[in-house]
Formats: sequence, C-alpha cells, structure tokens
Amino acid sequence: MRIISKTWLQAWDEKISLNKFEFSNCSKTISSGQIFLRIDKWLDMANHKGVKNIVYEEPHDRLIRSSYCFPIIKVLAAKSLRELVLCGYDLMHVSLLSSGAAYSHSLRKLSLSHLKLDDNMLQTLLNSCPSIVSSVLKHCWGLKNIELLNLQKIKSITITAIGNVHAKIQAPTLEHLSYSGCGSKILDIDECQKSEIFRAIKCENI
Repeated sequence: MRIISKTWLQAWDEKISLNKFEFSNCSKTISSGQIFLRIDKWLDMANHKGVKNIVYEEPHDRLIRSSYCFPIIKVLAAKSLRELVLCGYDLMHVSLLSSGAAYSHSLRKLSLSHLKLDDNMLQTLLNSCPSIVSSVLKHCWGLKNIELLNLQKIKSITITAIGNVHAKIQAPTLEHLSYSGCGSKILDIDECQKSEIFRAIKCENI
C-alpha cells in the first residue's frame, strides 16, 4: 500500500486528466481505517482529475469481508464518469434510499458483479443513471426481482442470475441481451421485440 507509481503521483501535481482508476482491495483485515482513508483520497483525486473509468474490486471468495464503504453516491456525482465497475462488494453498507443517489447523466456503462444488494437498491442505481447504454449484472446476491425499465438509451444487457429471480426488461433501444442463471424463474421481455434495431437475444438455462 506504500508503493505508488511515479506517473500516478505526477497526475496530482500536473494539469493532466486521468482516463482510468482501478483499485483491487486485497486487505485481509476487516478494520483498515488508514487504508480506507487513502482509497477515499485517491478516489477524490481521480474525480477531480476528470476520471472516466472507475474499477473497484474486492476478492469475492474470501471469508472475511472488508468494512470499507465505497462512496458510490459521490462517485456517481462526478460529471466526467463514463464507466463504473464494482466487483465483490457489499452494497448493503450504503444507504442509497435514505440519502438519495446522485444523478449521473454522464455514465454510459454500469457493471455490477459478485455484489450484495437488494431490488430497491438496484432500481435506485439504475434510475440514477438514465444515460447508460450498457449494463452488466453477474452473480449478485439478494436480488429477487430485476427490473430494467425506462432506460431510453440502453443497447446491451448482460445478466447472470443467482437462484430464483424474476427479470423484467423494457428497453425499446436494446440491441443485445445475454441472460443466464441456474434456477431462474422468469424472463419477461417487453417492447424489445417491437424495436427494429433489436439484433440478438442469447438466453441460457431459463
């Protein structure tokens, strides 16, 4: 955690923008306050430098999970952000519904994998990103009803469901859909078939 590249350090001192911030949190301790403060600082700096792509990962197979609370509300508020990738994280730590997620009109791609979140939190996130064109949901715990509705610009959706999940999709601009999941109950696709630009549907294990 003490080592950081010279290029990365120079980005804070010089008037240059950042294209991508990628961080893999491999801390094995559940209480790492100093590390968390550093991550917050780096994310703030990245947002200040106009970062377009943020990737935050935690090993999703470890038994002891980090208590770090990823500042997703602050990250979504960044006007430059185009792509957000979250992996192996417990989003139930974040009170999106009570605090209100910031709208992100710049975000184009949202990828959530190996996360813990509920249906309301997912819907709040999607409602906060009206301009997304690509959405990925893979192996997320806690979801019972996945609803992708009123996304006026969405072109690509990838869903790998866990357990018995009901998925409803309304996306007249959709071009590609990949859906799979062992034990999944129902995939309800509406309006997609009516779209002239709908190209391909790949559905497995439904």
